[in-house]
Amino acid sequence: MERRRFILGIFALSAGAAIAGTGEAQAAPAAQAAEPVRGAAPAAPALSLPDGTPVEQAQYWRRRPRRRRQVCTIRRGRYGRRVRVCRWVWY
Repeated sequence: MERRRFILGIFALSAGAAIAGTGEAQAAPAAQAAEPVRGAAPAAPALSLPDGTPVEQAQYWRRRPRRRRQVCTIRRGRYGRRVRVCRWVWY
């Protein structure tokens, strides 16, 4: 599980509960704020929490476990002798 999304979800739930707990006292100003202001840029709801805090967008890459194996070959050394040369390869 991605920790940041989990923690973000917990904060979103707690903020939603706090907003729902305020009752109808906050409902009237919220309805007025929903009307668009002329010349204002539209707010992206996916990029902020319910309280208006911006959310950092990040992409996480998961590293898959890769298997390795050893490949050995026989080559001729400096003086013509046979030398075993091994190396690790990913597959």
